[in-house]
Amino acid sequence: MALMKHIHKLKKIKYKNGNAIFFCTLPDCHYKIEAALALGKETLCNQCNESFLMNEYTCRLLRPHCNNCGRKEVKTNNGKKFYINKRSAGVLQELAASDVSNLRDRLDKISGDEEI
Repeated sequence: MALMKHIHKLKKIKYKNGNAIFFCTLPDCHYKIEAALALGKETLCNQCNESFLMNEYTCRLLRPHCNNCGRKEVKTNNGKKFYINKRSAGVLQELAASDVSNLRDRLDKISGDEEI
């Protein structure tokens, strides 16, 4: 049987005794490594499938992802929080544009009342 060479896509399994092990989720791959030893290893992102190096933060994740992926907290103009994917920059630009126009309208209204 030939040896397959590829970059692994990891998922963490935690056992009741406290051990944490990363398993490769690609088909026909039986690779596993202890979570502490995965630091500095090259792996595939679970969201965008790009390769990246594991760091201390990604070693703590259940399904490690690169720094470009993941969630980002966003607050609306009424103070509500929600999370969006970091890669969806268009949504952030739309939110920023609507907030800026809303603030501009409110400032115009306030400054227009004082001039009268």
